[in-house]
Amino acid sequence: MAQQAFPLPPWVTVLKESFRRLSLSVQFLMVSFMVLVSGMAILGSWLGRQIETNSVNRAAAIAAVYVESILAAQLGQYAGGSAIDGRTRASLDGVFVEGPLRRKVVRFKLWDSKGTILYSSDHAQVGRRFTIEGLLAGAFAGAVQARISDLDEADNASERERWTELIEVYVPLRTGANGKVTTVAEFYHSMESLRRDIRAAKQRSWALVAVTTAAMYLLLISIVRRANTTIVDQQRDLRRQLQQLRTTLGENVRMRERLREAGARTTALNEQFLHRVAADLHDGPAQEIALALMRLETLGEGRIGGAIPEGNTWRDFETIHRALDASLAELRVIASGLGMPGIADLSFADTVIRAVRDFEDQFGTTVNADVDDTLDDAPLAIRITVYRLLKESLTNGWLHARGAAQRVRARRAGGQALIEVADQGPGFVPQAAFNSGRLGLEFMRERVLLVGGTFEIASEPGSGTRVLVRLPLSLEETAHG
Repeated sequence: MAQQAFPLPPWVTVLKESFRRLSLSVQFLMVSFMVLVSGMAILGSWLGRQIETNSVNRAAAIAAVYVESILAAQLGQYAGGSAIDGRTRASLDGVFVEGPLRRKVVRFKLWDSKGTILYSSDHAQVGRRFTIEGLLAGAFAGAVQARISDLDEADNASERERWTELIEVYVPLRTGANGKVTTVAEFYHSMESLRRDIRAAKQRSWALVAVTTAAMYLLLISIVRRANTTIVDQQRDLRRQLQQLRTTLGENVRMRERLREAGARTTALNEQFLHRVAADLHDGPAQEIALALMRLETLGEGRIGGAIPEGNTWRDFETIHRALDASLAELRVIASGLGMPGIADLSFADTVIRAVRDFEDQFGTTVNADVDDTLDDAPLAIRITVYRLLKESLTNGWLHARGAAQRVRARRAGGQALIEVADQGPGFVPQAAFNSGRLGLEFMRERVLLVGGTFEIASEPGSGTRVLVRLPLSLEETAHG
């Protein structure tokens, strides 16, 4: 009679039906995920055990060599198998009880071949006898033995009171020409630092296994991915790139418009500035030089005819000298406003300090300057702009406020420099000043806008003046400003 199949629970049937309805790619990915996770767990556990075993053996081997070298010096002519004399016991106490080695070797014992403890750093254990078995028997057979001990053996009663686990190491000690093992040194090493090293190594191995498993799973996903998924991703990327391109194009259009407007305003301002320079040259040095030439012609004609007295000649020379001196001074003043000092090799902060010092030297005044030293590199155009801005702002403050409490502050704010120029002068109405066509304010604002910065001026009659400027510190910041 055929046996009736055992009925499956309803939830198992539901799971089977749900699994069948999935696509082959999803089924494959689910099964491969479970297989990979199982393999990762097995491999990670095996690696963890290997790491712990190898770490213990390595630490035990190093400690064994170290302890064996110390024992060779301390035991001296001790033949082995006999009782430890008082001098040898004191020497061992000096190493394992009172010496620096006690920090690492927390317990030390010396066994004879009958299972008697000849010496112990815990003196209460000396003379006790135990059965030779396990690792102790292996050590008397001639091999170094080591393990992580839970301190559950009969001779570990005193150790259990202070520690939960220690590295237990047995080192065979040979005497005589035949190299027979007569005594065994047993010592316990602290697990604190080694347990941290083992834990860190296990974490690294688990991380490596997890990353490798994840990489394998991702590779499987990429292999079984359907073409339609790739197409959808590509379409999504194209739409995103198109949107980014539109945004970038819009920013470029706005930037070009800003640059066009700033360029047009700058051209007009330059034309006005040239007219002003021409007027200054015509009304100042040109008039003085014309006067000097006229006096020279008069002197020449008079000296030829002999009609000019000697005293008048010297007065004419003095007049010419004063006219030429005055014209030279005016030319130097005009040239100082046009020239640019060598700032190509200066940092942004040094350029700010240079502008302040040049102003102080020119007008014989003092400015309170607070400059952030981290303002190091910036394009030359930005440094020229900040130099011109500071010279014009400070000069305006001197002319209209007689330099009352002038101060300059420069600091970094991300990828920008914040510049503040202030005084405690009589103040003015900024909009009225702009409407009046004052070239200094217009030039400052247009220079700042042309490099992608912002320009603000805060002032009112009777409350002083503050010029607030933000300047980009890189060409990228200028392009995205």
